[in-house]
Amino acid sequence: MNTFTVRFRALLPMTNSEPLENGQLIVEHGRIREVFPDTRSPIEGELIDLSDCLVVPGFVNAHCHLSLSVLKWQIPRRSGFTAWVRSVVEKNELVSWENRALALHAQAKVMARSGVTALVDYIPQAKFIMEYSCLPFRQTLLLEVLGFLPSLIEPIVENLESTLKQNVNKRGMTKLGLAPHAPYSVSPKLFREVKRLADKYKCPLSCHVAEFPEELQFLKDGSGDIKDFLKERAMFDDTWNPPASSPAQYLDSMGILDSLVAIHLNLADADIDLLKSKKVKAVFCPQSTRWFRRDKYMPVRDLLDLGMVVGLGTDSLASSESLNFLDEIRAAEEMLVDVSREEILRMATRGGAETVGMDCGVIEKGRPADLTGFRLRGEFNDWYSVPFESGRYKADFVMMDGKKVF
Repeated sequence: MNTFTVRFRALLPMTNSEPLENGQLIVEHGRIREVFPDTRSPIEGELIDLSDCLVVPGFVNAHCHLSLSVLKWQIPRRSGFTAWVRSVVEKNELVSWENRALALHAQAKVMARSGVTALVDYIPQAKFIMEYSCLPFRQTLLLEVLGFLPSLIEPIVENLESTLKQNVNKRGMTKLGLAPHAPYSVSPKLFREVKRLADKYKCPLSCHVAEFPEELQFLKDGSGDIKDFLKERAMFDDTWNPPASSPAQYLDSMGILDSLVAIHLNLADADIDLLKSKKVKAVFCPQSTRWFRRDKYMPVRDLLDLGMVVGLGTDSLASSESLNFLDEIRAAEEMLVDVSREEILRMATRGGAETVGMDCGVIEKGRPADLTGFRLRGEFNDWYSVPFESGRYKADFVMMDGKKVF
């Protein structure tokens, strides 16, 4: 089916255009050839009749750890972040590859059924690339990097570069990037080496930043639960000197902050101007943030007002109850009382795509046909409200790259 027509009751382009009503679009070779504000143009190829549906760009899950799906309901809520990390590490080390893969595919279906067509994921090892290639998503897979000891730097960098070299010229739905895990889990020299590779291979760079109080304490004076945990794991570098600065300032001192995709930013209020000046992109994970019962979390309103790119992510099932993206947007609305539904949907589509430079997240001429449809239950005067309806837990139509997923 190289050319076909999609008819819609309403369409949210997520560009700067207003919603369209009672129109149709033409898809050719997986891309949108034309968008019409009415149905008078001739039907080309097969007609996909969504004239009882709202059509939006496919959702972009801008931050996930899908490989941790096997830990669903396995990790108890903890009062401190380090205790949670300890539980995750202990449980994760006991999981078989078979069970991990089964859970990964099962939860990918949940995500896809809720309208996700693009995924940005932290993967712990390169061997996951083949497993992810079977999933029905446009993907940016970020090779997660952990290493606080100087002795680890050379082998880690060699493995990363080998993986990037093997995939740099490959085309398709999967692109690679790099994810130095966090300021407390990656040494300064390794941070710089990862940044060098990201620049060399022109791939996105992502990091968890300013997520919890123990992180700030560790960077301030090198003390606290994080130091204890690193020592337990024989991963602490006794020659490391705490920078006595905030996570954002620390990353900036190493040249890491420029165009970084920063995850969480729960405690970054004082650094917003710095983040803006360095063109940092942010990803907010509502359900995960709520799971930890954070008193403070990403100042999304302030970031949006500064014109910064903000995406929406699910994080993992080790710290969230669901990878259903409709649950995610509703959680975002509950938490972000000063952010509109239109803005949340923009974060869930265009914003997520822009964090890593994916060619999706909007519906316009020349873009991939990544579409999600929601059957209407009545009359509407606010199309942006449709995906937020209570009791709506799945999309009624999902297409990725011009191919039906559901």
